[in-house]
Amino acid sequence: MSTIIELLKTISAKNKLYFTTGIVCFFGLIWLYIDYHSPTGTTLCPIKHVTGYPCPSCGTTRSVKSLLDGDLMQAIMINPLGLLVSMLAIGIIMLMLIDLLLRKDYFFRAYRWIEHTLQTQRLLSIILILFILLNWIWNIKKGL
Repeated sequence: MSTIIELLKTISAKNKLYFTTGIVCFFGLIWLYIDYHSPTGTTLCPIKHVTGYPCPSCGTTRSVKSLLDGDLMQAIMINPLGLLVSMLAIGIIMLMLIDLLLRKDYFFRAYRWIEHTLQTQRLLSIILILFILLNWIWNIKKGL
């Protein structure tokens, strides 16, 4: 009986991950489509609206838009996280489609591996946190 419950917990966690990630990707693509075709340059960042300072991810959508327009340098100058977000989104969507078509769990295993790596490799986690902090300082300095 307990092995069935454990199995259901594993399946449930996997299904939750796929569902949540699918929803986030779907709405992210809708947001990008709407923003890409919108002439206004307003920001919806609540941190910037409240504090007047950009958050670490401010400019990510504009960066992705620059990538879609083929301007890599502009995308990096706006916010390097746009490049990272684009690569992650493409990778995640591809893995999820492969999993759906082939009935595999590559995305789930990749997610678990990344989670485990970040928990056990403290130096990597520190480097990623420093990257985000430096990006945030750069966003503030350039007046994003």
